[in-house]
Amino acid sequence: MKLAGKTALVTGASSGIGAAIAEALAANGASVTVNYFRNEAGACAVEKKIMGAGQQALVVQADVRRKSEVMRMFGEHLKRFGRLDILVNNAGDMVKRVATAETSEETWRDAIDLNLSSAFYCCQEAIAPMRSQNFGRIINISSVGARTGGGAGSIPYHAAKAAVMAMTKALAKELAQNGVTVNTVAPGIIDTGFHDRHTAPHLRDEWIRTLIPMQRAGLPREVANVVAFLASDDASYMTGSTVDVNGGMAMY
Repeated sequence: MKLAGKTALVTGASSGIGAAIAEALAANGASVTVNYFRNEAGACAVEKKIMGAGQQALVVQADVRRKSEVMRMFGEHLKRFGRLDILVNNAGDMVKRVATAETSEETWRDAIDLNLSSAFYCCQEAIAPMRSQNFGRIINISSVGARTGGGAGSIPYHAAKAAVMAMTKALAKELAQNGVTVNTVAPGIIDTGFHDRHTAPHLRDEWIRTLIPMQRAGLPREVANVVAFLASDDASYMTGSTVDVNGGMAMY
């Protein structure tokens, strides 16, 4: 197992891509802290799968938009596992799709807090333990829309996700001498509840047909497998990179 003996913390891990990431890291040998905000049942189901794979799991409720709750979450992780090897900043959502001229200050701030501030706070808390052990893997989840601009009515979300890419590069430079790599994964249209909440079915189907050469949505495990690779020693010479997982929807 490529991650045997490692510990990981995954935010927003109660469903979708986050759940798949937590399970993939455990399948590769890592002990995992499963963070959730509201979906306790989902987080406990992920915990059960991790333990079924023979690994340790810790479920922690925390609103990662709040620095104080992030600090508490990291404290609980370190108390249980004693070290932090892998941080995956997955928590995020569009909040809602709304025309730019009608976007309220509240909607803007909610999107920035959930998609950018949360990742920043978690990165801050990961630095000390990773530096102390001269090893760490930070993987930030962004979006194909951070490169393309996304669809109409999504500026707050995609602006935040583009900022995550910039943050990844800056932090990669800062931590390169400390044995810590920082990379981004940018998923395209993935078969989760995200698009059910924010995209009309006919529009989603049209995007898949016209924009994705592979002519299908991705699966959460296809994103999770890339994250597991970036967390492993196989990716030891990669830092500051963005890996696109989008079926050819955008090629760079």
